[in-house]
Amino acid sequence: MRRVVWSNATLIAVAASYGIQIGAGVFALAVVGRVVSAAPPRSLALLEGPYRYDSSAFWQIMPAITGALFIATLIANWRTRRRVLLLSAFILFALGGVVSTTWLGSLYADFSSIGYQDTVDPALQGKAALWYTADWAARCGDALGGFLLLVALTRPPLINTGVSTETTR
Repeated sequence: MRRVVWSNATLIAVAASYGIQIGAGVFALAVVGRVVSAAPPRSLALLEGPYRYDSSAFWQIMPAITGALFIATLIANWRTRRRVLLLSAFILFALGGVVSTTWLGSLYADFSSIGYQDTVDPALQGKAALWYTADWAARCGDALGGFLLLVALTRPPLINTGVSTETTR
């Protein structure tokens, strides 16, 4: 019974944590990303000054918490029917993290590091549009991972012991 409680508790915790992370990513992209990518370098004003938008503290902490919860959830649910769903969600989480920190991060740095100027550069607009579109694709992958966690929550945490529950005659 304790194992069932632990497997449910960890799954609820990772689903909540990942949901918060997905929501923050969608907010950042829909609100901030849309503005920043609209007309760089003019639109980069949002990232400068004493009251600039800066969510770096959140992104330095939250993925680590979600990752740790994923590991705990995988351990607690390893022998259950949820394992494939959880592994799939974790792979999407990890893949999204790698893509976001490497490729998307470098694309973002390419156009945001220039800083505010009261002009619009079409080449920078193209880079920003590529980043914006690719980041939405990554957020769709995150949403799929979150959906898999919700589906896993609907599965009973029955332990797979390898022994059939059917009786033989």
